[in-house]
Amino acid sequence: MKLHHLYLTLLCIVFVSTSNISYGNNISNEIAFLNNDNKWKINTENQISSGKSLRIRLYLEGAMLNAPNVFGSDGKRLMRDDLRVSPFTGINYIPLTDPYQKTIKFVNLAVKHKHVGVGSLPQYSAITDSASVFGVTGENAIVDWVFVEIRSANNNKQVIATRSGLLQRDGHVVDVDGVSDLLFPDLADSEFHVAVFHRNHLGCMSLPVSGGDLIDFTNPQTPVFDFGSTMGGRLNYTGLCRKTNQYGYAMLWAGNFNADSAIKFDPPKDDHNILMMETLGFVESGNFSKGALGYFQGDYDMNSKIKYDNPSDDKNMLFAQVLLYDLNLQLLGNFTYFIEQVPTRNP
Repeated sequence: MKLHHLYLTLLCIVFVSTSNISYGNNISNEIAFLNNDNKWKINTENQISSGKSLRIRLYLEGAMLNAPNVFGSDGKRLMRDDLRVSPFTGINYIPLTDPYQKTIKFVNLAVKHKHVGVGSLPQYSAITDSASVFGVTGENAIVDWVFVEIRSANNNKQVIATRSGLLQRDGHVVDVDGVSDLLFPDLADSEFHVAVFHRNHLGCMSLPVSGGDLIDFTNPQTPVFDFGSTMGGRLNYTGLCRKTNQYGYAMLWAGNFNADSAIKFDPPKDDHNILMMETLGFVESGNFSKGALGYFQGDYDMNSKIKYDNPSDDKNMLFAQVLLYDLNLQLLGNFTYFIEQVPTRNP
């Protein structure tokens, strides 16, 4: 074989066009090669890579606080959507792109919420039709973005796929179109853990599921992971992955303003400090007591307003959360063991 023929043959073996790849749909791979007449031919092979669309439901404690007596079609209470339509200004403060890839005021959410797989691609992390998505009212209105990790069934520290999705008032997590179940295009495992997070709440992780049924974190009976008594001392975290409210619903714990894995009022690494910094940095001059409006980490009750001084301030909500935590038996303001019940993920 002549050298230039050998070179072309080797070249064509690695020449694969993937310009038409569409995760979760038909994949068209165009492979160019030389035939026996030394002429280029194109062979198109169609393959299917469906991934998995998951039905996930969760409540955020912050958005459930002071929620009106409004219920969804299934009879369950709805969260407030005050970030979508501020009760103070009527403005939408929810960003159009995935907040878990950016810094919100003083908190870099990307430190904890690193994407694995295709989750960071624009088609999976941006709202393209904001009028349609944010124009929906009622039980399907958008509350905020959430972050979802898929972890290996055999190693609950190993993240195998991630997505950011939109949370509706009835607790359902949907894709960036505001309607569809959350698609994980690169998920092929038959069983896995599902871990859900919100930027100023503590996360929670399911036990292994197949994804065929609703993964309902609002139901206290849904099996979830917790550390139990494995952390040593007299602390027993059994049943404390989520908070149960007076209506019997399970919710993610509010107050994790700095988006780490703990809720703390006193330093170091405390959430109280984030609220103070945001208030000092964004209130109008001379109006410290009135607070500031917008999309903030320190917005405990998710009403689109941060407020440091009482009444109805986020500082006292955070303090009460720490003081009245189930394991804080001595009512310590500097309690340091209010932690997220999700294993630290592998790097």
